[in-house]
Amino acid sequence: MRLSSSLPLRTALFAAVCLPFTAFSADTRTPSIAGIVYGEAAGETLTMDYYMPAPGPVPHPIAVIIHGGGYIGGTSKNGSEAYCADFLAPAGYAVFAINYRLAPKYPYPAMVQDVQRAIRFIRAHAPEWRADPQRIALVGGSAGGYLSNMAGLLNSPGDPSAKDPVDRESARVQAVVTLFGPSDFRGKPMNPNVHALLDAPIQERGQDAVFAEASPVTHVSKSAPPFLLIHGDKDEAVPFAESTNLQAALRAAGARCDLIRIPNGPHATGGWYKVPGVPDWERQMTIWLNQRLNHDGPVGAGIKAREPQP
Repeated sequence: MRLSSSLPLRTALFAAVCLPFTAFSADTRTPSIAGIVYGEAAGETLTMDYYMPAPGPVPHPIAVIIHGGGYIGGTSKNGSEAYCADFLAPAGYAVFAINYRLAPKYPYPAMVQDVQRAIRFIRAHAPEWRADPQRIALVGGSAGGYLSNMAGLLNSPGDPSAKDPVDRESARVQAVVTLFGPSDFRGKPMNPNVHALLDAPIQERGQDAVFAEASPVTHVSKSAPPFLLIHGDKDEAVPFAESTNLQAALRAAGARCDLIRIPNGPHATGGWYKVPGVPDWERQMTIWLNQRLNHDGPVGAGIKAREPQP
């Protein structure tokens, strides 16, 4: 179902109740509602998809999935990240997978601002989804992991004087799960994707200032929400050290940060189920979220079966 401007949100949610729970299976992943508009920026309509949680105690905790794509591509339906809806919705989470503006047309900080807007919108409308505005987790992968790192660490408050009531809401979250996400641009060469993201602000303010501002690790503080980092140690796109360094910084600041290492794991989750001896990271991630968000949902449904090894 796609939510258009002519279809009231409450009506769409009522219709979504009738959708089969099999919509969460890995082979037939279909949002309960697609294309919910959560804002507009620079003439662009910002949308997200909603995956209805399995029946259970209300209000439901919230998981906001942020797709990857190297800052320049991808959508809310990217398999590597959207796969998390397959096992979080059956665990009782109200899952929202968001789209955001992409570089180079919209360089930093546009996509960070879009993630913050999505959090505020979901928090403002949480009762309409029978969801809990005080139990929101971010789940980002790759470039989306960069964004979950940034939005989680910035802890942006609402603007009490904003005309839009959504903008009065806080963008603070209660937990962050980052899969193979960049954490620091400093001290390393820029690849074409980072150029697309940062060239414009660098031309205005200089590389050192922008690298410092745009690097999640520089925003670490004791007030950070709990973090879970999941990363393959053979990641060819985002080095494993991006997670270990962020973990060290968070722990040094007195914040909680746990790490699940995927031995011999490449970039993205798509091939992990084929890696011999891969940890049961989906189950561990769900249990971790349940503990952080004080949720007692079931664990295990929707997890992709491991490929038998010869």
